[in-house]
Amino acid sequence: MSYPKLTPWPFIDPESPPDGYIKVAKSIDLARQISPDDIWHFFVFERYLIINRKIWLKGSEGSSGQYATRQYEYPIAGARWFVDTIERFFLPPDHHNAVPRGKFNVRGEVEGETLGVTRGAAYGGQYVPGYSFDNLNRIEHSTVMPEGPYCQMFKMGDPWLFDDGLFELFKEIAERHEKGEF
Repeated sequence: MSYPKLTPWPFIDPESPPDGYIKVAKSIDLARQISPDDIWHFFVFERYLIINRKIWLKGSEGSSGQYATRQYEYPIAGARWFVDTIERFFLPPDHHNAVPRGKFNVRGEVEGETLGVTRGAAYGGQYVPGYSFDNLNRIEHSTVMPEGPYCQMFKMGDPWLFDDGLFELFKEIAERHEKGEF
């Protein structure tokens, strides 16, 4: 199914964000960390949650290297939707709100954007299952890879999500938003 695509969000520099951006958290995917500066930054701007990573990629013989940025954007209310949707995967099969067994993704509309949660066999690296937080209205974009037809899918392995605190971080962002902090 095709979804209308929104204008790509401008890349931000996590070390020097534009005025109005509030850095609310950071997290490290320990299982897939490339370098010490491989940190995911979480920002809120107006009614959006922006997840961003900027790392230095060493060049090969004779080349100097370059910075690589990946970025994902969601309505800020999507943080609560993500948390609630992940929890649905763990409900007993006969619960009225459980994700049906054998189904690997859930979609919903949040503030005019179609979001999704997908269960993947290798979203945390080779042989490491996990989940992705998807925005079907926004094209995957990075400063290294060419833009393609794919939607944004922020992939998280189960260890990062549940053992290393990323799920709790999403809960905290959702709670702070609901309290009106941003």
